[in-house]
Amino acid sequence: MDKVDNLIEVVKKSHQGGGDSKIEMQHNLHKMTARERIKSILDVGSFIEIGALVGNNGAGVITGHGTVHGKLVYIYVQDYTVDGGAVNIANSNKICNVMDMAIKMGAPLIQVFDSVGAKLSEGLDILTSYGGILKRNAKLSGVVPQIAVIAGPCLGIAALSATMSDFTIMVHNSSELGISSDKRLTSEEEKYVNSKMYSSASNCSENGSIQIVAANDAAAFIIVKKILEYIPSNNMEAAPMGKETPNLNVLNNNLNEMASNEMVNSYEVMRALADEDSVIELNSNWEPSIITCLAKINGLTTGIISNAEKEHANLNIRISEKVSRLVKICNCYNIPIVSIVDTDGFEVSLKEEQNGLSAHASKMIYALIEATVPKVSLIIGKAYGAGFLAFASKEVAFDICYAWPTAKISVTQPESLIKILHKDEIVQAEHPKLKEQEMILKYIEGVTSPYSAAEKGIIDDIIMPSETKQRVFASLDMLHTKREIKYPKKHGTTLI
Repeated sequence: MDKVDNLIEVVKKSHQGGGDSKIEMQHNLHKMTARERIKSILDVGSFIEIGALVGNNGAGVITGHGTVHGKLVYIYVQDYTVDGGAVNIANSNKICNVMDMAIKMGAPLIQVFDSVGAKLSEGLDILTSYGGILKRNAKLSGVVPQIAVIAGPCLGIAALSATMSDFTIMVHNSSELGISSDKRLTSEEEKYVNSKMYSSASNCSENGSIQIVAANDAAAFIIVKKILEYIPSNNMEAAPMGKETPNLNVLNNNLNEMASNEMVNSYEVMRALADEDSVIELNSNWEPSIITCLAKINGLTTGIISNAEKEHANLNIRISEKVSRLVKICNCYNIPIVSIVDTDGFEVSLKEEQNGLSAHASKMIYALIEATVPKVSLIIGKAYGAGFLAFASKEVAFDICYAWPTAKISVTQPESLIKILHKDEIVQAEHPKLKEQEMILKYIEGVTSPYSAAEKGIIDDIIMPSETKQRVFASLDMLHTKREIKYPKKHGTTLI
């Protein structure tokens, strides 16, 4: 056999992974093999493998680069057919290599997790290997997008790497996520552990560990490719533009009807703002009363914050954390933010206060203030007190603030304000309770009127609901060259 033929045989063997029986086992688990996953993600014929001959059969991970919709990406996919994809010194070096190349080239990194964990026979050196990966996850964060797909077991330190990504997608039924294995958890929890619920995709989506659940491998990779259409390759680029909406200038009279009937619905407004079939919802099962999503508005990638369908969200700890995450992603990757406002403010709850509501709320507001991307707020319903300041105020965070004629803006709950302002009349009345209701009905329109806010310059304009998409997009388009001078500092002390 000559040297060329020998090379062909060596490469062919490396492409077989763990062999036919292990590949069959992978398929029986309803999972793609590592190479099938790469073909499913990348453009046809674009994959260039790096380190194919490192270790035994590629050392349990396949690394390299290719394109998605013509955009350069780096990728590593753990190969479960080789030692269960166990992380060892050889394959961790391969992973670190592509991570380093991703940041040098300013290109997104795709990570596909399917591994039993660390190869413990390699001793303490494996901690160094994991440490190198985690350090690079942090180094890449906010510089190039990291998209993780959990398509099998992802336990121990690997769980930290996966959840440090910007977007973490988990495949339903075939994946697990957790720092501790079931053997490490206490006997009191054994019944729960045996059900595997603690590490399931549904549980991890409900506790906020991951952003998106996919039905299977193929669905997960469709989501990966869609996300890559919405985000830039790195933090120095603008968000990519999609196709402009052909009917942008067509007024949406359904929104006028909604406003006329006093039936404002943040979810429907969000759908009207977004281009058709363009919404990518993040953390949909984690505090579902509020939506955080990426969407296109006339082709422009935008982060949108909105109440969920038929939900009226009073702000709480989980909402604060959920909004903070979206804001951080948008600010890192130059994606403008739109806030659709209809809230009474923060939840009045002893439990929430005991759990640190004020601290979590301050983190959310800090994230919004610190974000230098274009920010537009649209008040369609209630915007009371701290809720107004958090999600709408120009003085706090937003560049432009619009309101519908249905908006209700007040320094606090208007009923409480009226009772304070007219306390003497109410107390001196023959029937104070009846007088209280009379005063509320008499003055509530006045103390919540958006026209008063417009007169004071607190909001920029009161707009026709039917013109919402046109006005919001025009503002985002105007703000695309926005620049802010920031004080020199490493970071603020308000932790997020």
